[in-house]
This record gives sequence, C-alpha cells and structure tokens, in this order.
Amino acid sequence: MEFGIEPNEPVSAGAVVIATVASPGPAATLAAEPWSRGSLLAGVARRLSSLDAVVVVVRDENELSLVDGVPDVTVIIDQEWEEGVSSPLRVGLDWLTHATEVAAAFVINMNIPEVEPAVLDELAAAHANSETPVSVPKYRYARAGPVLLDRSIWPRFLSAEGDVDVEHFLLAHPQWVTEVRVDFAPPRRIVDSDDLLELAT
Repeated sequence: MEFGIEPNEPVSAGAVVIATVASPGPAATLAAEPWSRGSLLAGVARRLSSLDAVVVVVRDENELSLVDGVPDVTVIIDQEWEEGVSSPLRVGLDWLTHATEVAAAFVINMNIPEVEPAVLDELAAAHANSETPVSVPKYRYARAGPVLLDRSIWPRFLSAEGDVDVEHFLLAHPQWVTEVRVDFAPPRRIVDSDDLLELAT
C-alpha cells in the first residue's frame, strides 16, 4: 500500500485532543480541573501551540469555554461520545480533513497532559523520513503517546466504530508503525484531581 509519504519533506502537523470520557466517576470531570494557569484542557491545548492546527473534541457545550484564552484552537462537541473512543477521533480527523491541509495529526488524550513540545518536534522530524504511516515515541524503552498519524491513513480511523482506539489498530497492524526513541520519561496518566495535584508538585 502506498501511503503518500514524501521522504525528506517537512511534515506539517495538527492535533486531535480527545477530551471525552465515556464513563462516570472522577475522570468525567477532569477537563475542568485547574492545572497550568487554567483548566487541564487549556493546559494541554497550550502545549500544542507550535502545531499548525489543533482541534479539541469535548462532550457538551458546558466544556466549550474551557480553552478560552488559548489561541488558534477549534473546539467541537462530539454528539456521539458515548459510543466510545472511536467517535471523538473520527470527529477530530474529519475536521482536520476538511478544514486544513496538514500532512499528519497527533492524537493526544487529555488525561496524559505532560505533552513535551520537544517530543512533538522529534516525532514530526522522524516522520518526514519514515516509510510507515504511523510514528510513536518510545520513552526510555516504554512506548507511549502521542501517536502521529499520516494523513493518508486517516480514512482507516474515520471508518472505525465503537470502543476501538488507536492502540488497538496499531497492535493489529505493527507494520504501520515506526518507533522513535526519545530521551524523556513516559508521560503520566491522570485519573483524578489527586493525580493532578501530584503532577503540579
């Protein structure tokens, strides 16, 4: 399969930030928790300011204002978020497809907020010379996000349904993936407000 990647060409990249949680409990209100000079969601979006396009996918209109003050961010409500994690990814990639010409998209979950801009830069640079449509960081021997998806492979995810996330796809298709070693500790997953307090100390 030809993925349309042009070796040695700079990669223009956007991001899909998934801020929907299909289960009740503390994780369901994480987006509004205070972190990094605003809400958690705003803090994540602010870390992506170097990218060419950022779309944040939320559950309802009450969350639309959470990234106020963060420039160049588009917020979209996912009316079908209860379907599972495939739905917000579809919504975000669909917006990038029709509203931008970026060559690739980072998929970033809000509950992993410590996104290092340097990691984004390293992934984008490595992806420019990759022969696969997906690039993932390997943090000191542990693979984690964010995942960088070449535009040519977005249709695979636009047709996904239910509770099937990117990692499911990548485990089923390891030939799609290039691992990029980065010299950072893997980002921590946030489950509740206590985790955020630990992150801030």
